[in-house]
Amino acid sequence: MATVLDVATTGSGESRRAAGVVEGASLNAVWVECIVEMLSAAGVRHAVLCPGGRASAMCLAFDAHPRVAVEMVCTDERSGAFVALGLAKASGSPVALVTTSGSAIANVLPALTEADAADVPLVVLTCDRPRALRGAGFGQMADHLGATRAFVRAQADLADPVDSAHAMSQARGALAVALAAMVEGVADREGVLSRADAYPPARRPTRGPVHVNVPLAGVYDAVETQPVSVETVRAARAPMVSCEAAVSSQAHTPDTRGVEIVERIMARVCAKRGARPLDDGLDGLIVVGPEPGVPLDAIFALAAATGFPVLADAGSGLRSGPAALAPQAASRGAAGALIVNAFDVFGGAARLAAARAELIVRFGLAPVMPVLHAYLETQADVPTIKIAPCSVAHDYLHQALDPRDVLAAPSVGALRKLAEALCRIAPPPRATPVAFSWRDRWASVASYGARERRACVASLEWGEVAAVHRVLAAPGFAFVHLGNSMSMRHADIGYDVRAIRQDVYVNRGVSGIDGTLSTFIGEALARRDAGLLLLGDQALVHDLSALASAQRVSTPACVCVIDNGGGAIFDFLPIAQAPAYRRTIRNPYRLDIGALAQAFGLAHRRVETRDALDHALAEAAAHAGVTLVEVAVEPHSGAMQMHQLAQALGAA
Repeated sequence: MATVLDVATTGSGESRRAAGVVEGASLNAVWVECIVEMLSAAGVRHAVLCPGGRASAMCLAFDAHPRVAVEMVCTDERSGAFVALGLAKASGSPVALVTTSGSAIANVLPALTEADAADVPLVVLTCDRPRALRGAGFGQMADHLGATRAFVRAQADLADPVDSAHAMSQARGALAVALAAMVEGVADREGVLSRADAYPPARRPTRGPVHVNVPLAGVYDAVETQPVSVETVRAARAPMVSCEAAVSSQAHTPDTRGVEIVERIMARVCAKRGARPLDDGLDGLIVVGPEPGVPLDAIFALAAATGFPVLADAGSGLRSGPAALAPQAASRGAAGALIVNAFDVFGGAARLAAARAELIVRFGLAPVMPVLHAYLETQADVPTIKIAPCSVAHDYLHQALDPRDVLAAPSVGALRKLAEALCRIAPPPRATPVAFSWRDRWASVASYGARERRACVASLEWGEVAAVHRVLAAPGFAFVHLGNSMSMRHADIGYDVRAIRQDVYVNRGVSGIDGTLSTFIGEALARRDAGLLLLGDQALVHDLSALASAQRVSTPACVCVIDNGGGAIFDFLPIAQAPAYRRTIRNPYRLDIGALAQAFGLAHRRVETRDALDHALAEAAAHAGVTLVEVAVEPHSGAMQMHQLAQALGAA
């Protein structure tokens, strides 16, 4: 499709050349087409459009661009922003989100807070009215920049479109700065952050979301035609600098920070050991929370090289694949990455709660399980190497953390050097630094705990725990998204180590339940293979407008809704004993999920038995589109069955 940028070089007549004006062209169209081309050069390959009169020209420009796919058009900006988030997570590349003016940007903020906390590259394009109308009482206008300032790496408030080559060049320069921050991050002017869980500075020194405000000429429809000169069009067509190429062409010097950290930290380890030599190996642990932020293969390689047991959250993605070694296999002496479920070793009788580590290597966000938090708090003085996206000074789970022991934004090569440095701890002929008795103990206890846990779940009547464990074991899904609240906690307990690879996605940056279905839809659009979403009925209510977007998904996408009558996670807290608990906190809904599915033209299955659940999951894995599987359980069965599970492991 020919664009306005092509007009200047095709079919220009004598009269047009004489006037220096491109006939039939629109200044706004030239402006937005240049912006879209710059986004393409920055690596943007997917876009989500939330249309409106102000955004009309931008939407048309994205639709016409040959290298940016419009994956979804969303009426609701809140849902659309989470779709963009899911697209960025699953594709690994930046995603553009287009909104119109006024209150639209406020609806983007929930997804933007998650993107900010999880370092997800998004570019939010807010289409605005001319600057001259700001503060003049004109309708459908808001402070777009003020709304997003706390949650983006950079902002660009472009000038109004002007038929000038100089103005076009200035706009391109401002946009280039913002896009560089999205792809590469920004300079850490704040120095070391005060603590890992603190609110970060507005210019967090990692790649992540950026905001570009685009005032457009005209006051109503942004496709109104204004004259544009050949010189302005030529300035818009000037060669683009690819951010992707600029990043990949940078010279990479060997990253030896990990080696220096190991040398420094081992001095403290040896001081604690006293005269005891390292011949018998080291009692080391690797702890991986959700969204580790580095390639999983690099963590698997580190774990296999060192032999350290890996306490891996379900949200880490480390519990599946050929490199993941289940405890029952490791207890037979097999080499590899020993993956341990924290519930199996700390739940119930807490058999390893007193096991004292000598060194901890920590990846990702804070683990979800309270029993793992409690264990790490008992290891507060243990020397710890923290792998993080940027520098931090403190971490509430590692009170003795030395800021010098934080390996910030390491490359795969840096992690390999870290593994090699740890392996050099072991004197020959030992190949790995781990103490074999330490590793065997973790493998044995984890294997025993997993066996007892599975036996207990198999004996349970139909209820929340029994049903969710069945969902987590379902075959046929290439990826799974674990919702927050109870869904995540169930998965941390019941998602078993498996040899078949299954990618895991979560929204643990700020741990909200809003936008869960929309994020899953974005992931499904990016991947185009069979996916499974586990969420609660309350999370579904938070994102009902996403059911409209779900109509556009053409690949198998199973949405498992645990219908337990509202906020079941609060059943585990002391507040559950309050007289007004059910009305003020639990807040149950009358929710007809079947009617919702019918209203939006989606497949639906309601299940109340194990066999029916198995059948519904198998159907959903083969159905081309979204299937809502309503898992109906007794509202308080989650707390009751979880108590039974803890008792069974305690008595075993």
